[in-house]
Parts: sequence; structure tokens; C-alpha cells
Amino acid sequence: MSWEPGQAVLSASDYAEWQAWRKARKLEQQRDRRAMYARIDYYPSDEALRVIGARRGDYSSVIDALVLDSAGEVPE
Repeated sequence: MSWEPGQAVLSASDYAEWQAWRKARKLEQQRDRRAMYARIDYYPSDEALRVIGARRGDYSSVIDALVLDSAGEVPE
């Protein structure tokens, strides 16, 4: 069957196939991202939150400082 004026350019099955491909692609990209970047779940105590607030940084900068300090490098 060929396309005729007034018909949808994409059929419902075309759309469903695209949605399945899109979902599979997003999951593949997520796996690639997670393999590339280490993930650390961290829930600070109240005392740690006060230290983070006093340092005027975010969690990432505080964790970076801790890692660099333990490696013997001087954090900024």
C-alpha cells in the first residue's frame, strides 16, 4: 500500500516500533553512562552537613577534597 494524501505519514505500528527502539537506545545510553562514571550514594549526618555548609561547597567538592586529601594531594 502506498501513501495517499490525507493518510498519516507514520502508522501506529511505525510509531510503536520507534518507541521500542527509543526505549532500548535510552537504556543502552544509561548503561554506558553508569559504566563510565562511578556512583557513590552518600547520606551525610547532621554534623557532616554543618561541615559541608561551613565549607561553602557542594557534596562533590567536599568528597573531592576528602579523596585528594587521602591520596596525599592538597585540595583547593
